[in-house]
Amino acid sequence: MITTPIQLRFNDIDIQGHMYNGQYQHIFDLGKNEYFERILGIEQMDGAQTVVTASSTTNFYVPVGMKDRIVIRTGIERVGTKSFTVFQEMIDLDTDTVKADSRTVLVGWNAVTKESFAIPDAWREKIAREERFPQ
Repeated sequence: MITTPIQLRFNDIDIQGHMYNGQYQHIFDLGKNEYFERILGIEQMDGAQTVVTASSTTNFYVPVGMKDRIVIRTGIERVGTKSFTVFQEMIDLDTDTVKADSRTVLVGWNAVTKESFAIPDAWREKIAREERFPQ
């Protein structure tokens, strides 16, 4: 899993003093983007080779407050033919508490032709090396 430090912003926090539940996926997306850059070498996905979210679940365990120092840990659990499953945890650096976690299924998507595509071998190899999947 890779670790992405997160800087909380004032608008991430609601009137009750904790992170608004709608912000969690935005923050988890920062971890996904860093994974794509660092592990897959993709700084920006183009229209012909991108991904779309097929499903996403989030579990909320402990509220995130404005002063919390959090990181996102991101890894890929499974790679299928045309999709892969990303697992992420939102961790409090001071207590090592898991504040929330998320599991997202991403599908290879060609935005030009509007069709799914098989996950490229180059992506599979890089993911397998990072996640230590058997080859």
